[in-house]
Amino acid sequence: MDINCTPEKVWYWLGDPERAVVWQTNVSKTELLEKTPNWIGTTFRETIYENGRGTEMQGVVTDYRENQSLAMRISGKYNNVDVEWSIREMGQFTRLTVNSNIQFKSFLRFFSVILWPAFRRNIQGQLGREYIKLKELCEENK
Repeated sequence: MDINCTPEKVWYWLGDPERAVVWQTNVSKTELLEKTPNWIGTTFRETIYENGRGTEMQGVVTDYRENQSLAMRISGKYNNVDVEWSIREMGQFTRLTVNSNIQFKSFLRFFSVILWPAFRRNIQGQLGREYIKLKELCEENK
């Protein structure tokens, strides 16, 4: 995704897990549990609401390079998510690239194979809305 702002502005919204509640639609609360000096190994807890039900997820920052990249592993009752965001200055704009991997747990692992097209559509729709919000926040008051 290309964003009309500086890498620092994107990093402002991306580089701190506590700001996730502003642009991630299903995150209702984020709490830092232990912050490390270089952020790698920092742990946090998120409360996620989907379809009227809440669940708690535990996260750990696995890579942190200011204004460049952020990676984390988030684990909960139903799944594990590995996600990495990369930021690259492209002259007049900043390119944000996202790679993620979702591993479902227990009975959902079986259903995810069968229902993957529906899961995929829901996840892509949610991520699309979130990244539109992130882009709007980054491009405000340039």
